[in-house]
Amino acid sequence: MTEPYPGTRSVSGLFAATILRVEQPRRLPAAKSQYTIYDGPGTLVAKASEENVSIRRQAARVFWGGVGDSARTVRVTDPQGAPLLIVDKPKRSQNAAVYAPDGSLIGAYQQQRHTFHYGLLDAAGLRIGDLKGNRLGRKFAVHDAYGAHVAQVDKKWAGVGKEVLTTADRYAVAIYRPLAYPLHCLVVAAAIAMDLIHYEEKDYFS
Repeated sequence: MTEPYPGTRSVSGLFAATILRVEQPRRLPAAKSQYTIYDGPGTLVAKASEENVSIRRQAARVFWGGVGDSARTVRVTDPQGAPLLIVDKPKRSQNAAVYAPDGSLIGAYQQQRHTFHYGLLDAAGLRIGDLKGNRLGRKFAVHDAYGAHVAQVDKKWAGVGKEVLTTADRYAVAIYRPLAYPLHCLVVAAAIAMDLIHYEEKDYFS
């Protein structure tokens, strides 16, 4: 795609990459969800940080870890801070949605009967693909509306200590073919969405 995505500044960087690495800081339970996103060669193409977190909430997370099913809103920007996407997980929900910087809905991840199986929906609620995770929720195959395997999102093993005691989750996203809007945006944001739904409450005592 050569034209800018609706609601975004351009398709360079984050939207042009076919390989993405999504990483979190290697530290103890964090006050906010944060991510750095690199392309295949290792160039930083985007940053993401949770917003609208009260000081009280941040303190609770630092001292007691995740407190279960909290709402999380993460804003994705380019390396210079220009807004690209917003990933939102509502409170007590196993679903998530992606919004353009202007607040317009791009699409959503809707959980199916299987814990790690999600329908990919456009802004009108039409199903444009599927995100099918394995039984451990570490490998997610992305299929388009015709059933073709068009991308892969995998959670990488970070080691026992980091997996259990820190927020240092890592993901690899591979896009196998050019994808149309809005499926492309949902694939790009899938690692963050799945992390918010399934792994950001894994901190101490959660």
